[in-house]
Amino acid sequence: MKRKLWITLPLVLLLIVLSGCQAVGNLDIKNAMIRNLDVKSIESSQTISVHLTPSATADAEDIQLATIVNALQLNIDSAKLQADGKMSVQGSVQYSGQKLPYHIYLDEQGMTIDLEGAKQPIYISFALNDSMGLSGLSGGFSAASLKGEEQEFVKQVISFLYTHLPNPANVSVNSVQQDVYGESLDLTQLHVELTGEELITLVKPFLVSVSQDKEGIRQLIGAVYDFMSTTLEQTEPGSTQSVMGGSREEFVNNGYKEVNKTLDLVLKEYDSQLAELQESKEFNTVFGPNTRVSTDVYFDKDMYIRKQSMEMTIALPDTEYTPISSIRVSTASESWNINGNVTADPVDTTGGVLQVSEKTTPGTFLRNFEKTSPVYMLLNNMNGITKKTIYFGSYGDYDDTITRNHVTLVPVKDLAEGLDAKMQWNVSSKQLTLTDDITGAVTVLKLNSNKAVVDGQSHTLSSKVVNVKGKVYVPLRSVANILGATVAADGNSFTVTRK
Repeated sequence: MKRKLWITLPLVLLLIVLSGCQAVGNLDIKNAMIRNLDVKSIESSQTISVHLTPSATADAEDIQLATIVNALQLNIDSAKLQADGKMSVQGSVQYSGQKLPYHIYLDEQGMTIDLEGAKQPIYISFALNDSMGLSGLSGGFSAASLKGEEQEFVKQVISFLYTHLPNPANVSVNSVQQDVYGESLDLTQLHVELTGEELITLVKPFLVSVSQDKEGIRQLIGAVYDFMSTTLEQTEPGSTQSVMGGSREEFVNNGYKEVNKTLDLVLKEYDSQLAELQESKEFNTVFGPNTRVSTDVYFDKDMYIRKQSMEMTIALPDTEYTPISSIRVSTASESWNINGNVTADPVDTTGGVLQVSEKTTPGTFLRNFEKTSPVYMLLNNMNGITKKTIYFGSYGDYDDTITRNHVTLVPVKDLAEGLDAKMQWNVSSKQLTLTDDITGAVTVLKLNSNKAVVDGQSHTLSSKVVNVKGKVYVPLRSVANILGATVAADGNSFTVTRK
């Protein structure tokens, strides 16, 4: 199975960089692509849409999902990248004839998102959310935002790949006139068409070319060492050799041996492995004539990309487990004011922000939107945002349970914490107040009482609220139900689920 991956990985690679071919006519594609990594500031616009075609086995739910996705379109009306890396994106999500406007602003500290219907813009701090993998988002919107060592490393990787990628049969270069942001420009058009069938034929020549470039492989491995060592030294000075397994020379020599050994083995078994894969109907569907890509890239006289369009269709095998027969992705973009005086547009935060962190509850997020807004209705109906599952028992999230008259009780603090309910204790009245995270309903409980008052309405609990060794316990099933959850018992273990 692992050996078969040797073939499929290059296929994915070629799909990603399908426009990266060798020189065509008077256009040096490799250098043109690398040149665009030097862009420091830019303005652009883009549209992206996805179309799903249901298969013969699709059920009503699958067809409904396809209908929803097919009605969506992402519009980026204005994307602005400043020379210092600050960036703003304004546009809308179009769906069923309606539009949901959005405004995003990024700097080194974080990302601010303003959506129609939001009471306050949403703010995500990169510094506070490193564990969520968000710190890299400030540079994730455009290759033009890469800086320093990152940029040089990407240049070397792209140069290496573009050097060895063979040209598809259908590739052409023409001189054309196109309108870009209201201006008529003389541009060089690169047109590439590729099918899944042809993609197969390009993989082996690519691998053969790479295997013969011994010096290029060494240089690329050296570039990996340089990039990783710089990153390591920034976080943990002096750790490079221990983490990288030795000096740069040792890393390059050892890396080259492994890469060369792998390439030799892949090429030796490539034909037989490919033949085995081609016996599969599923493989031949995905990498057949119905999988195809057509892309146009337009360069100006300075070799900057000013306009792009792409349509990619991926055919999927017809099985009872595949409700979609094909996925089509369409995108179009244009760019202007390249390396000009560009100023990103900040989101207005004078009214405050909702700062999102790992502690932000679903209810907090939902309450930030007007109940009539499209975002609220979408989130409220979305399967998963309000869903929560917690476990009580010996091997659960919480192991503290007691039984009174055949009724299971748990510490109210644990139950409230698990369901994100806000809890307040009044010492003088010995009353406990729980606020439901999703509905906002307020429940008042009293020590040594089996009565609960929920938004003014009285409810009877299956057991009294009790204090045991300084902890307040409540009947699990009764209070979980009040907080919108159900309880399933399995022996002495309990699963609490909120949909």
